[in-house]
Amino acid sequence: MSNAYEFLSFDDLPAAEITENENTITLTALAIPDVDAGQEVVFFVRTPLGKGIAVYLTLQQDRLNEPMKVKLDKSQLPKSKEWHVDYGAYVNKRAVHRSAVSYFPATTAANQS
Repeated sequence: MSNAYEFLSFDDLPAAEITENENTITLTALAIPDVDAGQEVVFFVRTPLGKGIAVYLTLQQDRLNEPMKVKLDKSQLPKSKEWHVDYGAYVNKRAVHRSAVSYFPATTAANQS
């Protein structure tokens, strides 16, 4: 399967909501329009310098229109005082959806935008 795409157009998605408890964080994102069952959504959790992890979520038919939730143990995350989180998905190998960036913990600059 080729990784070549005819063109990429970015459709902004809202930032993921991040909630925290003692040992975990939960990323909650709205459903992405025009995706099919079996497609993957990737969540990026990274430090301000770019080091981080990618978490892939394969979409199921009966949940395509529901918010997506990813629960991560904090021990899995890169060591940092702050994380940047975004998510996205390719649609029909022609376009990409990419979200706004969430900051965790929320920064003063992020709260003002």
